[in-house]
Amino acid sequence: MRILRLLFVSCIVLQTSLAYSQDTLNLNSLIEKNQKLIDEFPTEKVYLHFDKPYYAVGDTIWFKAYIAGGQDQPSDLSKIVYVDLISDKDTVTRAMRLPVVNTSAYGSLTLDPLVYRSGNYRVRAYTYWMLNGDESYFFNKNIQIGNAISRKVITSISMKGEEIGGSPRTNVQISYKDPEGKPLANARVGWRLISNFEDLSKGRGTTDANGVLTLALTANQKAALDAGVLETVLETSDDKQLTSIFPLKNSFADADIQFFPEGGESVEGVRSKIGFKAVGEKGLGIGVSGEIVDNAGKIVSTLESQHLGMGVFALAPEAGQSYKANLIFSNGIKKTVTLPTAKSAGIVLSVINTDPTNLLLRITSNNSYFTSNQNKSFYIVARSKGVICYAAKASLTASSFSASIPKDKFPTGITQVTLFTSSGEPVTERLVFIKHQEVVTLTVNSDKKTYGVRQPVKMTVTAKANNVPVEGNFSISVVNETKVPHDENKETTILSSFLLSSELKGFIEDPNYYFNQVNEKKRADLDLLMLTQGYRKFAYKDILANKTPNISFLPEQGMEFSGTLRSANGMPVSKGSLKLVVPKSRFYAEALTDANGIFRFKNVVLPDSAEASITARTATGARNMMIMLDGSAFPGVTKNVNAPSEALNIDSILSPYLQNSQRQYRLTAQMLQEVVVKAAPIKKASHNDYPALSGLSMLADHTLENERFKGCNVMISCLQGAAMGLTYADNNFYVTRVYNSGLRVPVAIFLDGMQIEATFVNNIVPSDVESVEIFLKDDLGLVNRTYGTNGVLSIYSKKDAKKPVTAADLKKLFPPNNVLTFNPQGFIKSREFYSPKYLTPESRSSGSDLRTTVYWNPRIFTDKNGNMSFEFYNGDNKGNYKATVEGTDINGNLSRFIYRYNVE
Repeated sequence: MRILRLLFVSCIVLQTSLAYSQDTLNLNSLIEKNQKLIDEFPTEKVYLHFDKPYYAVGDTIWFKAYIAGGQDQPSDLSKIVYVDLISDKDTVTRAMRLPVVNTSAYGSLTLDPLVYRSGNYRVRAYTYWMLNGDESYFFNKNIQIGNAISRKVITSISMKGEEIGGSPRTNVQISYKDPEGKPLANARVGWRLISNFEDLSKGRGTTDANGVLTLALTANQKAALDAGVLETVLETSDDKQLTSIFPLKNSFADADIQFFPEGGESVEGVRSKIGFKAVGEKGLGIGVSGEIVDNAGKIVSTLESQHLGMGVFALAPEAGQSYKANLIFSNGIKKTVTLPTAKSAGIVLSVINTDPTNLLLRITSNNSYFTSNQNKSFYIVARSKGVICYAAKASLTASSFSASIPKDKFPTGITQVTLFTSSGEPVTERLVFIKHQEVVTLTVNSDKKTYGVRQPVKMTVTAKANNVPVEGNFSISVVNETKVPHDENKETTILSSFLLSSELKGFIEDPNYYFNQVNEKKRADLDLLMLTQGYRKFAYKDILANKTPNISFLPEQGMEFSGTLRSANGMPVSKGSLKLVVPKSRFYAEALTDANGIFRFKNVVLPDSAEASITARTATGARNMMIMLDGSAFPGVTKNVNAPSEALNIDSILSPYLQNSQRQYRLTAQMLQEVVVKAAPIKKASHNDYPALSGLSMLADHTLENERFKGCNVMISCLQGAAMGLTYADNNFYVTRVYNSGLRVPVAIFLDGMQIEATFVNNIVPSDVESVEIFLKDDLGLVNRTYGTNGVLSIYSKKDAKKPVTAADLKKLFPPNNVLTFNPQGFIKSREFYSPKYLTPESRSSGSDLRTTVYWNPRIFTDKNGNMSFEFYNGDNKGNYKATVEGTDINGNLSRFIYRYNVE
């Protein structure tokens, strides 16, 4: 807490008033309450550094997690971090638990071709402690994944929405080409339009001579089309069916604009800045220009966006006047929008952030406000990263005056400047971004700037703080930039994540733009972002009222399992003895229950996919006892805040990368294609095999094969992430459409034709599941009327053909009541990045090495001299190579550095 105290001490209380009234706001009390909030509810952040910006099926994603506190200092609050990979259907395809060591963790994820397909995925990372706050604090990043292994068709789609006679229609054109780029002409294509898990329409068509399919999709409502998914099945000349899925998000051209008066509200008679943000149909910034007119149509100001739809203009609202903006957006749409109404009495805080050493403040009130508040005291409070760094008290002796605050009072990052009345009411506020010269300077050097293929690269990372060598915790990725091109402005970096995304609400377009080769224009654009983006720190009114967040989840210091031991009649068993055994990791622990029968195993060592068992007994024996294990809390999948950055035509965007991947994985793909299975197919289980499920539709709305549960160890969590059309709440599954309408009738759940409760699902081992069928409606009502339910979730376990049941099988089916066997989510196994060494002439000429990431190391720890050296070998790809180093020094100072070299 030493850093916090230093910031606290640096606060200055400046008195410039000549006359005071009785104040109800006490600055010392405000600072103490704010500090209490920081101490009792410390902020935690997570950032993931990836080896590259996008991937192909078959690749391995390498990443390192950095865990930081509210002031971006390394945080040792949590010892476990969770990382989820979420598909574009909002299902968790992989959930990982990683141990945190020295405030960081690292891991990897192989994109199995049997599990993953081409699409827009996102990665979410958080700690258990972060579940107490809003999910907007979680780390979120979009990642595109292409498919070069089984790519039989290359598609691209264009679409445009329109309304004809009041009815919405989306005109779609889809281009189909073979992997060599030849149009698939005259091919038959079946299609269906899905929206909110229901089929809206379906049909068939034929591609033209250029391989283009043209469709006109209709629906009752525009929103249904915008939320829809188009699924097509193309029939090839050799009778194969190739499925493609296209989201129809935002196909209707549109534009919107919001206005943000500086300080929060405009005031009559006070000339002030008004920021604005214009967005198009995809949620991205869009150019706009226009005129501001008064009631009489007189032009009083003009506006024009200067960066990603953002801009600013000045306006002095007059009493009795209202104002409108006549706008022309860059997509051709014209709109007239009414500006926010100005207050008849008020005060405005304006901040100028162009001076390198001081923040310049101007506080202006109109005559009405000044007359009512003359000589009353008010306060200026400036807070950064949750800490109050500056506070000043003054009297309103003039309607306008200026002040300055030294920037060295604040760390690099967002500062919140607030003006309070004497009663403690915040009346005007402004965000500014203060950028100091980086404390830590990273440099990377290699023994050469130009190399040949498969030659060794000797590299050294050096870290200095204020020109003094410093120890630090960093990670490095070296990729072939020619094969992995990417716009650096769109990257998510440790700087943009910790300094911007974790502090502001909503989607931030091109976050690294503000940190990449900074100049005066980018500083001005960053100030526009501060004017137009919402802040999400704890509100002052809650601090003053001593209102703190509810704490339901404590920081994890290790893996822990808890539960209750009960007798057969349901009463808790006191002083019961329990033993936890994890054979795979040779872990063993003992625990005793308390007076309420509660037990707890702490610091469990459990690898992922490992089986664990708990055995209970008392002094009188082990009969007639039940072990009830507490469930783990996992966040639901919410709307993707970064949805505007999703890619529509992944095949086209990732073309250079997928071409390399196709060459890289060609041998594997050929081997997979040449396998011929001659054995008789095994009949898949379905609801048709069970009388209790008779009457359901012949085809389920959704079917989940066992591959979907690979890597998932808790069945209820598997279904939460993969069960399309269902919502999990209050320990039950509901049909999402019905649940959202307010009706709370749960889904009927069956295991191999036998009805079970939702709580029993956690007893099912995911690896033992063959498939799951989901029925969002029961047309005949034979099942739902019987059980008083709505919808059906049917789980089928794997069957071993003609295998006799052994005594061991029976024991597993009917375990003793005092024994509980389960498969919890464990720690994923850390893998080493494979970096081949070409030491001999034979090794330098054999095989092919088409890796795009030639080096990844999450453990770059600079020594007391600030250095770490290492060596790796290039592959066979020529081109420009980019080395990216990110991390922090031991004091939490952030740093990032890019180094480039060539391979000829």
